[in-house]
Amino acid sequence: MSSSTLIGRYGESIAADFLRKKGFEILASGYRGRYGEIDIIAAKNNVVCFVEVKTRQDESYLPARTAVGEAKRRRIMLTAQQWIQENDCRCQVSFDIIEIYLKTKQIRYIPNAFV
Repeated sequence: MSSSTLIGRYGESIAADFLRKKGFEILASGYRGRYGEIDIIAAKNNVVCFVEVKTRQDESYLPARTAVGEAKRRRIMLTAQQWIQENDCRCQVSFDIIEIYLKTKQIRYIPNAFV
């Protein structure tokens, strides 16, 4: 397993703990569908959040959210549609991003980051 994969998984674990502390229920982690993967699927107040987690050492280059481009967003939305159908979900959805910066221990939650 590559170091970037390990860092990514570590960031996803931090993000899941963060969401739990904010009152979210974690429905799935690392969900794989036909079109791609969703890092975390969480729910709170009848809203299902499809969360992309981006982990970086620091913010010296660009904000981590800039790594979620148009193609990645499309794959996440298609994968979310698959999960919604499989789980007969009839609730509101949100596509969120969580940025994790390891050196500063900063967590930045961006709800409704894209539609």
